[in-house]
Amino acid sequence: MARSPYAHRRRRKLLEVPDMTNETPPLAVDGGSPLWQRPFPEAPVVAPAISKAPARALEAALAEQLGVGAAGVIAFGSHQAAYDAAFAVAGVTGGEVIVPALLGQPLADAASRAGARAVPGEVETDTGALSARGVARAVSPMAGTTSAVAVAHAFGHPAAMNEILAITQQRGLAVIEDCSDALGAAYRQTTVGRFGVASVFALGAGHVLSPAGAALLVVPNPAHEDRAERARSMSGVGLDDVRASVALAELRGLAEALEVRRQLAWELTFNVRLMRGLVGMPHSRWIHHAYDRYVIRLRALLWKRSIEDTVAAIRAEGVPCEVTCAPSLHLDPGVRAALSALARATGMPGGEDNRIDDTHFASAGRLSRELIAIPLHANLTSKDMGDVVQVLRKVERWST
Repeated sequence: MARSPYAHRRRRKLLEVPDMTNETPPLAVDGGSPLWQRPFPEAPVVAPAISKAPARALEAALAEQLGVGAAGVIAFGSHQAAYDAAFAVAGVTGGEVIVPALLGQPLADAASRAGARAVPGEVETDTGALSARGVARAVSPMAGTTSAVAVAHAFGHPAAMNEILAITQQRGLAVIEDCSDALGAAYRQTTVGRFGVASVFALGAGHVLSPAGAALLVVPNPAHEDRAERARSMSGVGLDDVRASVALAELRGLAEALEVRRQLAWELTFNVRLMRGLVGMPHSRWIHHAYDRYVIRLRALLWKRSIEDTVAAIRAEGVPCEVTCAPSLHLDPGVRAALSALARATGMPGGEDNRIDDTHFASAGRLSRELIAIPLHANLTSKDMGDVVQVLRKVERWST
């Protein structure tokens, strides 16, 4: 049996990083010296798996991981093709599709290509994922108009699927999952990718499976194998052997890779908990987190810097950092124009669709201005996490 690329990792005791002194040096962006003086570790490069048919082997391996039939997993050479196939499997040909207001752009784009209008739904404050409340509010008042609900499991934390499914099953709506951030995550002991009619795992940098542009479509219900076959016919040339071989090797080390990410996340959470201006995102009791990245929330009432300036300050200290998501989709001009045109055509009061009123998107509007992310991967160590915490404390000192 091949040695796991993560086998050298062992769980370490959590150590509290001591607070910085009151004489905090100036930030690097303000003329000071960066705290992180060495190159930030790159994500591990895994040797490609050896297989005569790596794409089919990858499909079979993911099917086994998820507990679905081998015919229900299809490898694609592009993200767009996989999303389009998922909407085709779900039978979306028009009407409206509810998508999360945050991280929902790929789903909204796929809905548009399928001839449907994307309707943003409010997200959970604690997770950034589509909320059941947001789904209920986004359903069209016109019977038969809403055809599907597309759910993205944000940052590796599964959405509250039981609550969402209670609504979709009552109304007869198809469910599509975007599991790109959440390979290996589970909600109430069910792995993500098994809740929907179709699910997409888009691969790329930062994800556990890293080949850029590749994607895997999952059709979990054996009764829908005919839909899976139609989806396979949409895959064109499919996934090439080079990317499939790398993804296959990474998938074989999934359990170890996720364990490393969780250990690193626990260490960050242990130390971030005492900060005034920053807070880690809560971890729901009923889920198994994939920690696609470590997400930190700025306490807006205390934090003086904009999110863009905060990211720039952390990067200048030597730690990679990014804004986690674009502004809420309810603010997108294209989304608003499509829904407003329908509102006028159907005689809605004031010619506006009140489903996209700002008052319904308090969480999405706020989180897009408050969430930043630090990468997690198997080449990072406990010492690295301690140094990341020191950088965060330094930036906090000059931002609150």
